[in-house]
Amino acid sequence: MDEALAAWLERAVAHLITWPLSRHVATEYAETGYGVAQYRVRVALVDGSLLQCVERARNLGGLLQTEKYSFHWQAADGTLICRWDNAPHHHELPGFPHHLHVGTEANVFTHNPVTVFTLTELIENRFSAP
Repeated sequence: MDEALAAWLERAVAHLITWPLSRHVATEYAETGYGVAQYRVRVALVDGSLLQCVERARNLGGLLQTEKYSFHWQAADGTLICRWDNAPHHHELPGFPHHLHVGTEANVFTHNPVTVFTLTELIENRFSAP
């Protein structure tokens, strides 16, 4: 087992469990193997919204790199608030493949890469905005 990947995975899931905006956390899977670590976690937030987090990291010679992610945040009624992901389907955007959907699937913007740790900061900023 890759100890660095196992530690990353434990830290990522623990971060969501202990995040002050989390009301309930359900881990669908959290696993390591074949040089990667990945998880899928659903988080019910204190305002009733839902956040689904999917992230996969690989150990490249001692350097951990997130190679795939999708963070889907939706309102209690199921409407999209934001989704940050790096699915390779918006070649026209600078910063490809990293992008952000806001409000609808069609409303897409370029965005810097996101990890679970930067994501929670982004959402906290939205909660504290007037």
